[in-house]
Amino acid sequence: MTGNIIGNQNPLVGTTYTYEIKPSGLLFGLKGEYEWYLFKKQKNGIWKDITGKPKKGEKVTYRFGEIGLGIEFQMKVYEIKKGILPGMSATKELAGSCTLIPTSDKVSKIDKVVLFNRGAKDVNKANYRDTLIAQAHCIAMFNKEIEFHLWEDDAPGKGHDSNINKNNRHTRSYKALVNEKGIAEVPIPLMSDEKILRQMANQFLMKGDKNEGANHEYYVTATYSGKIQGASQVNVDVANPDYKGQPQNQPKPQPKPKPQPQKDTPKFPAGQGGAPKQPDPKGNIVEAVFIDDTGKELSKVAVGDKVRIRIHSKNMVEKHIQYVVWEYDTASNDEVFRSGNIKITADIHDTSGFIITKAIFEKGIDSPIGDPDSDAQNYFIEIISKDLSAESQKFGVNSEGLMQVEKVKSAAGVQKQPKPEKPTGKKVCECEARVRAFIRMLRVKEGTDTERGYTTQYSGKQFSNLSKHPEEVIKAGKYSSSAAGAYQIMTDTWKNLTGYYQDKNKNWKYSEKLDYSKKYNITSFDQESQDKFCLVIMKHNYVQDRSDSFYNPVVWKDKKKKIRDTVKEEKLKEWRKRFKGKQGDIIQMIIDNDIKRAALISSLCWASLPDSPYGQQSSSYTFDMVEAIYEKNLKEELIEPSKELHLKKGFLKEFGYGCCESVDNEIPTSKSNCPEDCSQCFDYADVWENPEISSDNGGKNNNRFGYNSTRGHKGIDILSGPTYKDVHSLMCGEVTSVVNSFKTNEYRYKSLGNTLMIKSKDKDGKTVFILYCHLNNIYVKKGDKVKHGQKVAKSGSTGNASSSEFPNGVKGSGINKRFWHCHIEAATKGDGYNNFRDLGSYRVKAEDYMKTKFDKNGNPIK
Repeated sequence: MTGNIIGNQNPLVGTTYTYEIKPSGLLFGLKGEYEWYLFKKQKNGIWKDITGKPKKGEKVTYRFGEIGLGIEFQMKVYEIKKGILPGMSATKELAGSCTLIPTSDKVSKIDKVVLFNRGAKDVNKANYRDTLIAQAHCIAMFNKEIEFHLWEDDAPGKGHDSNINKNNRHTRSYKALVNEKGIAEVPIPLMSDEKILRQMANQFLMKGDKNEGANHEYYVTATYSGKIQGASQVNVDVANPDYKGQPQNQPKPQPKPKPQPQKDTPKFPAGQGGAPKQPDPKGNIVEAVFIDDTGKELSKVAVGDKVRIRIHSKNMVEKHIQYVVWEYDTASNDEVFRSGNIKITADIHDTSGFIITKAIFEKGIDSPIGDPDSDAQNYFIEIISKDLSAESQKFGVNSEGLMQVEKVKSAAGVQKQPKPEKPTGKKVCECEARVRAFIRMLRVKEGTDTERGYTTQYSGKQFSNLSKHPEEVIKAGKYSSSAAGAYQIMTDTWKNLTGYYQDKNKNWKYSEKLDYSKKYNITSFDQESQDKFCLVIMKHNYVQDRSDSFYNPVVWKDKKKKIRDTVKEEKLKEWRKRFKGKQGDIIQMIIDNDIKRAALISSLCWASLPDSPYGQQSSSYTFDMVEAIYEKNLKEELIEPSKELHLKKGFLKEFGYGCCESVDNEIPTSKSNCPEDCSQCFDYADVWENPEISSDNGGKNNNRFGYNSTRGHKGIDILSGPTYKDVHSLMCGEVTSVVNSFKTNEYRYKSLGNTLMIKSKDKDGKTVFILYCHLNNIYVKKGDKVKHGQKVAKSGSTGNASSSEFPNGVKGSGINKRFWHCHIEAATKGDGYNNFRDLGSYRVKAEDYMKTKFDKNGNPIK
């Protein structure tokens, strides 16, 4: 039987429409119901079923988002007929279909174009080593291609004169598609075309000028379908390296006034003295306060104390900010500290902070009216948003720019007084705190996050014998389960953990090799044992892809008749892609602060987690909520281990992790002359004790910077093989880049694998970047300050240094495990880069920044 669908075939995006099936013909006594399916036409012409759960009924509603604008969809309705006579089976027949193409009532246009230097202190300033960002903010243009051109502006005043600038367009164009947020964005690396751009910029002068000046002014235009539809209104000033100074008869430039917070930004009192209050009109930043390492809010600190910033925000998760600490004066303000770029990870975000050094305090008395003998200063906080993918006028890109300032509850008055003694309490291991916080989070939606949870079975029934798993199946309504304890471990899982497995005849057999209870000295099912069983599951059960569970490739409509459900199989195939290549040691993921991946893989065991494929989780439970619970737990655990768990201190060492052993935390060094804020390094360290250059590739000189190397080797390989070793920072500095996407021993041709870059100042005050490569684990994150000798990573065999003897290696590629090493490079440039591959003459010898020196044969000089 066929019929027609009544409804709008060109629905407006963002509007809800009703669609109704009008069947034709007679039912002849058959009762039926209707199911609605939606198919999307792909670029290759194939229709893809995007239905999810079919809508049911004769009348349904649909609403298309802008992402569907201009795409062809096909709506199909099937009638499910149920026989009214005995023996008659249900049938499924196509009842109607129609084609839909969503449209928009908005006029397609480029609404705004901006050009800026992302991550710079001033987004409208740059040099020829920077990469600029061009954005077109569009309306009703999803997936359309925008073409950008870069122009040098020689027109006087504001705006751009097409006649004056007609010869100033860069020959290269940059293209990007408009994303679902309505933004097309491209990077424009100035360095790659520096010679062409400088020649173009210096060829013509602004009217009335005698030379090009100290800066070249650039703007961009955005073109769609061959027509320029917009241009950036605020130029980016790029420093002119050809500028030789002021022309003759020109007045000498006056000294620039010292930087100040923007006049139109929200401000709040820094304490006594009465700074004018200017609330945040947008309300995105709710509050920012000074805290200590325990999370306690500070009102007064001394030189030598460490302070952190707690930022309470709304709608800012995954956005990037920078905070600036200013010393308040009635006439002017002095900048005393500026952070690097920080990604907001939760609505309440605590920064890593900084130490108030004597040098920082002295910055606050630079003002002519400042009293050098004053024993107190008042500080306030300014918050600057650095993520320009949202409404750019918020972030200082144009004349409507707004930098948001957080309210300070009370001032941090810095007193000149003796540095307080360090507390004598026991130090909390951060790695253990992270793991404890995570497994506490697992219990929240399982409903077992109290002491009573250890004796809870499925449906809330309690058991009292903790000598072993109760092995009892509880039935509640239509469902039944043997889940028991704080982590709702089922009987089969418990038996597997205690060494039992089923043979091909489904008989249970015991193997001592599989007995994790024996390996980790777990003798019962008491509270500590349950916590340990949770750790066993996270460490061992999901290291590799599993063939069981929802990974099973065969889904039956009717198992007896061997009829496969191909539609459901395709959906499961799509779902499995989310987990492909993500498996691993969940505990290590937590230690590495890869919480999202840890939660994803944990969802294969705990079905209450948001990513679980078993359909038991609450639709309102999101990963943001998971992360918020974890962060709250972590703050508590870092102060003192909570009593909600029964794990003893040092439990990670028992499971093979040594990240918090104090003897490993630093390579012993003499008393450091380096400043506490890690701004310069005077005492270099070694990557580990007794470093030795690898002799792979025909000798030690082939594994050093430029020493008779036939390989063009631009670094130094410090041997660790056949094991991995803890990597310590050569110098004090700040982490500027982390690449942590490789699995253990994962091979990739000509790749450095997982890398860590740290920016430092050497003994002479010159900037140097150190890059550590082929890592297995990284213990620090971007923006962290590190000291020389501090443990920052673990060496590994990722990238082209993997070994084919181990999982994830590739046969015939990589290196022998006895040559595993930490490859170290150095360069005088690195901001905005993940490696030094294209930096040429900026690269220097990493050996110059190591404590141990080597002779011409590559042997350590004693």
